Amino acid sequence: MHARRLALLAGTAALLGLAGACSPVVTFAPVDEVELRPPEQTSVIHDAEGRVLAELHGEINREVVELEAMPGELRDAVLAIEDARFEDHVGVDVRGLGRAVLRNATHGEVVEGGSTITQQLAKNTVTGGEPTLERKIEEASVALRLEAQLGKAAILERYLNEVYFGHGAYGVQATARRYFSRDVEELGLAESALLAGVLQSPSTHDPLADPEAAKARRDLVLEQMARHGFITEEEAQAARTRDLDLQPQDEADEWAAPYFVDHVLRELQHDERFGALGATPTERAEAIFRGGLEIETTLDPRWQASAEEAVEATLPEPDDPRAGVVAIDPQTGEVRALVGGRDWHAEDDDSSRFNLATQAARQPASAFKPIVLAAALEHGWTLDDQLEAPAEEEFEPVPGEPEPWTVSNFEDRDHGIVSLREATTNSVNVAFAHLAQELGAARIAETARDLGVQRDLAETRAIALGSAEVSVLEMASVQATLASGGIRREPTVVREITGPDGETVYQRGAIDGERVLDETTAWQVTDALTEVVSRGTGERAHLERPTAGKTGTSQRRADAWFTGFTPDLAAAVWIGFPDGTRAMVPPTTRTRVQGGTWPAELFARFGLGALGDLPASEFAVPEERLVHREVDVTRGCLPTRFTSPEDVEERAFLEGEQPTEPCEDAETATTGDVPDVAGVPEEEAVTRLRDEGFAVEVEPLFDASRPPGVAIEQQPAPGDDVDLPDGWEAVVRVSSADRTRVTVPDVLSASLDEAEARLRDEGFAVDVVQQCPDGGETCTGARHRPGAVWDVTPGHGRELPIHDRVEVFAYPEP
Repeated sequence: MHARRLALLAGTAALLGLAGACSPVVTFAPVDEVELRPPEQTSVIHDAEGRVLAELHGEINREVVELEAMPGELRDAVLAIEDARFEDHVGVDVRGLGRAVLRNATHGEVVEGGSTITQQLAKNTVTGGEPTLERKIEEASVALRLEAQLGKAAILERYLNEVYFGHGAYGVQATARRYFSRDVEELGLAESALLAGVLQSPSTHDPLADPEAAKARRDLVLEQMARHGFITEEEAQAARTRDLDLQPQDEADEWAAPYFVDHVLRELQHDERFGALGATPTERAEAIFRGGLEIETTLDPRWQASAEEAVEATLPEPDDPRAGVVAIDPQTGEVRALVGGRDWHAEDDDSSRFNLATQAARQPASAFKPIVLAAALEHGWTLDDQLEAPAEEEFEPVPGEPEPWTVSNFEDRDHGIVSLREATTNSVNVAFAHLAQELGAARIAETARDLGVQRDLAETRAIALGSAEVSVLEMASVQATLASGGIRREPTVVREITGPDGETVYQRGAIDGERVLDETTAWQVTDALTEVVSRGTGERAHLERPTAGKTGTSQRRADAWFTGFTPDLAAAVWIGFPDGTRAMVPPTTRTRVQGGTWPAELFARFGLGALGDLPASEFAVPEERLVHREVDVTRGCLPTRFTSPEDVEERAFLEGEQPTEPCEDAETATTGDVPDVAGVPEEEAVTRLRDEGFAVEVEPLFDASRPPGVAIEQQPAPGDDVDLPDGWEAVVRVSSADRTRVTVPDVLSASLDEAEARLRDEGFAVDVVQQCPDGGETCTGARHRPGAVWDVTPGHGRELPIHDRVEVFAYPEP
């Protein structure tokens, strides 16, 4: 077969070489008249239930005009960039083809075109664009016959009325109206050069989607026009200074679910899975707009209507920010709803055609934390592991990050020590910063890719707090992976494509997906995220069925997210302004927007409408045996009778990870009944207090007036409904008659913690007083040396009986 191809190519090359050599005198007798392809047919995009979403009118969006009605600058611009030797060749440019022949023969396939305008017309109307040597030879043969049959003017006229310029526009007249809202005869040099530049790749040089790329291509056309003598260099320079001056005209028909349709068209043109429609984006676009295709998509009309209604109900005012919403069926990976802006057809909004759900990349902030949580659990962490979470913490620089990394919690809240579960529920930044320190940014980025983020992410520690930009579609894909128990399915929007004769052109393959996360890990992440919705920052997103999710608000409040899922639905909601620079706070917005407000509310409105009366289902439990325990959900320990009932819930734990220790105190308690143990023996005093739920610490106190081992002081004081500022912790001081004498150490200027430790090590009972020397709460020492000891009574150097009382005075701490 390879030898036959080379023979065919060599024969054709020789023929063309002879034709080229004799072109001034050779004429061609039309052996067989070329039959040009019949007019194109309209393609139709359907939703999953067969309803029409869009009709793609290749034929309708064309108006044939005569060559004389086209500006000379337009004809010259097309020739300069597409076929400068058009008037000199016989349909095939032998010079260009010679180079292509050598390269193609070497490779055994078409790797270089060398096509003339006549050849392009032959491809578009007769031979098609299959990338084979035989097809290329046929194209050259048809081009030679077209030159003999039609002549130069007719070929150029047919080509300029036939060729595709993007956005469904075929031919120069429809394109002039599409981009400039004018007839083609009204175009000047700059506009003509722009249209000529689009021809090579309408998707790459799209003036509406990428004006900068289109302008650069236009300027190249002007350069070529000057080079080939169509215009002067001065004329080229003057045209280069012009803006694009686009005045786009809407397509004739409005699409249903336009942002979804827009995404379908982009996928069909740019995803190689749809190679059956053509080898290049341009060829696939021609098949879509001219090929009479029936395109069945994944859009669920109920889900889509619910998404659109939720956006309208949440953001009803004209000045409200925009929303991006993507919802996926986690069991199939099918995109069932997509909203990418306010109004695709708005004429007064320059950003209306920018798809905020698929094209925009924004910071997910804390909505990214489930990915970090998954990475941690995959690498040995448990939900009950403890993390430090002060209000703010500075982390030393690491290689690649020259500056220290300062992280603060939302509203500068000090969370103390928190479990990983609690850090997730309350979105504790400093705790997740510690995770980033332990895991490393590369590991987190790898987990993000596994779960469904397709773009490359900057591998800095701030990735743990959602600094890397992602799309709404990518975040919805992550939710779908978690909802399916760790199986990733690529988001898809097309199920099947059939041609005009009913043959199947494309069929979606198996939906088995790929396991990217251990089933147990996925369940643990889900379990933690259900608490975000049940009692954490995402309470407004609850769907009255098992629901997991996460809020996110960027530092500048320019982005607010809610991402979440049930076993049947996975979705991501983003709210913000298209320019990405405006903080969503009054007066810019009607309220202070964060992930737990409008995004969570929008998610709930959408999910309740989409799932409707569908019976609620539970998240799949991993095969490993689970242990169920009632726990104090605020701390992850076993509750006592003093734990507040509202903090007690039954939880499922993987066997071996369940809590086994009762809560020793109740940090959430504020009052309690304290028994009076004064004068009773130590053992009885401790028993009484423990029976009431207190954790008891015993301290000896020298008192020669009482027998040893008797309770003489207690803290807190006895009584009913006593305030318990330190929780359920009690200190009992028991009399001691030990006469051993010890020396008071020098602890002046030491920190309070250090002073207490040294004094107790010597055997003293320590009472702490935090106040300024004048008895107040404010003084220079309190500002500059909070917590430092400024006096001790009795003073240092004194010899006292062991277990005697020492008072320590320290500057107040904030």
